[in-house]
Amino acid sequence: MRIDELELVCQEAARGVAQRSSRPLPATIVLPLPGATRVTALEGWPDDDDDRGALLARFAQEVMGPENAPCYGFVAEGVAATDAEQPMDVVVVAFGARGHHPRITAAPLHDDGVGEFTASESLAPAALPFLAPLQRAVDGAGPPDAFAG
Repeated sequence: MRIDELELVCQEAARGVAQRSSRPLPATIVLPLPGATRVTALEGWPDDDDDRGALLARFAQEVMGPENAPCYGFVAEGVAATDAEQPMDVVVVAFGARGHHPRITAAPLHDDGVGEFTASESLAPAALPFLAPLQRAVDGAGPPDAFAG
């Protein structure tokens, strides 16, 4: 899967999460795997970045490692500043893949769904530090088994 394809898969997953979930949206992991895309809402999302990192490290060890996941997406609700100085509720999508620096995009959350996503950009090193275990997991993933059934 190319990085632009990963972005589209994660954006579609974000739209689905917004459609099926109450607000605030649950923090959700998207794992595009060879057999199917796995979308997992994380229960009890902590407020502290260290606790978030620990939760995602456990997820990476228990789920991503055994699946040899080469890419991931992360979906959550957030608040963005606008030119009008008024905060706006958004759905945030961060995604990464083996050998690629993580990227981020966002779209406004409306009562009737998700608006248009912004152009993705490189995730700043200090932004969303709790995602590091997911990126380490995909960077450690091996190549797919060409002979797997």
